[in-house]
Formats: sequence, C-alpha cells, structure tokens
Amino acid sequence: MMTLASLERIIGPPTVTPVQPDWNTIATEHGIVFPSDYKALTERYTALDIHEFLFIYHPASASGNLLSGRRPQAEDVNSYLERTQKFAGGYDPETATVIPADPTIRVDYTIYPEPGGLLSWGVTVNAQKCLWLTHENPEMWTVVIGDNVWGWWHYQGSMTRFLVDVLGEKFTCPLLDPFPAEWSITDIYECP
Repeated sequence: MMTLASLERIIGPPTVTPVQPDWNTIATEHGIVFPSDYKALTERYTALDIHEFLFIYHPASASGNLLSGRRPQAEDVNSYLERTQKFAGGYDPETATVIPADPTIRVDYTIYPEPGGLLSWGVTVNAQKCLWLTHENPEMWTVVIGDNVWGWWHYQGSMTRFLVDVLGEKFTCPLLDPFPAEWSITDIYECP
C-alpha cells in the first residue's frame, strides 16, 4: 500500500502547519469516516494546489474546505451525471492494467451519502471532479475522475496511491491529460 511518505518524496515536505481535523466530530456531525490515507494526508498538509491544476480539499482548512463545500460539490457532480454516464476507462494499480473506455458501458453512480455514492476530494482547473467511490469500509474507497463531456474514469486504488501514480508518471489519466506535464516541486502550493 502506498504511504504518505511515498507522496511526500514526490511533492516535498509541508511548508505550512495544517489545522488538525477533529475526526470524531466530523464523523458525528457529518456522518463521514474517511480513509486512513486521506486522514494522514490532511494531518500533514493543508489543502493543496498542484501545478495550478489540481486542487485537493481539506476538511479543516479555511480555504478549500471539503465539508463546507459538500452541497455545491454534490450538485456539480449530479449535474455531470445528468449530462453523461459514459465509461471513460480506468486503471488497476495492482496489475498495472489500463482499462479501455467502452462507449457501450454506462455508469450508475449515486451521490454520497447513498451507499457507494461519489464524494468529492478535489477538482481541476478544467472542472474535472476528483471523487471517491465510497464503500461501507473507508479503506476500500477508490478514485473516480468525472468530466461532463468525456464521462467517468475509475482508478481502482486509494486517493494517495492515485496521486503517487499520477505525479510519479506511472500512467496518464486521459481525463487529466496532459497533467502532470512539466510540473515541478515548486508548483505545490499549500492553502491554509
């Protein structure tokens, strides 16, 4: 399993001390128990802006707060689902297998808190939605990238592993292409 240390080797150590999320309060007030990799990331880093392209939300940050933005994020994702249900392919990091897009397959995603619903963890400058495909076991949440034209692309691993694989250029997510072309560690901004 990819660790926060793997990601930190790619993006560098934090330069800002984040507000520490109160995971018990979040679980009680919002009904969400997050995966351990996301908890570790947000306990170490604030909301992140990578190469002025990919923004990662934080549950306790003043800017880019995952929890305060849930309703508009869910509305955006729902509008994308209304526009297209195309399956745009995916990637299995365990087997390093690219799963080709298939125009005959339609996704049947719902919005969190529905069981197996989508929950936002980030967004790109091009408005692609970076989401978890939730599961009753948070350690089994995987990544879905949504685009209102090209459809839905599924990474069958954790968010941290997705970031390590994309930023480490193990594969290219076609919906994010050409990211992360020509990015550098100086392109990581922490947003308190």
